[in-house]
Amino acid sequence: MPRQRLRPCSQPGCPELQYDTRCAQHRRENDRRKRQVGSRASEPRDRERRKATVDAHRATYGDWCPGWGREAHASTDLTADHVEEVALGGDPHGALQTLCRSCNARKHASRQNRVR
Repeated sequence: MPRQRLRPCSQPGCPELQYDTRCAQHRRENDRRKRQVGSRASEPRDRERRKATVDAHRATYGDWCPGWGREAHASTDLTADHVEEVALGGDPHGALQTLCRSCNARKHASRQNRVR
């Protein structure tokens, strides 16, 4: 039986030849990224965990955002946010904090600027 032909890694710019679609290094990176993002099956549980975090914050502090880069302020649009962003290597099941949508966006923008 003839053997498969070697083909280049599907990652753009990678010169490695192998029988699979990706070389070993890019396969590991792709698998790690999939583990960090999670699966669609875990979304309902994550939604419940985020809602419980916001509800616990509201029960203790009411509709107040602790602020990110500004003082605490009233807000009815509260969201649960990862303390360590998953996109920057944080644990998808890690600790959550409650911020308003505006402060959450401010936090994300300031961290993304530091990475670049």
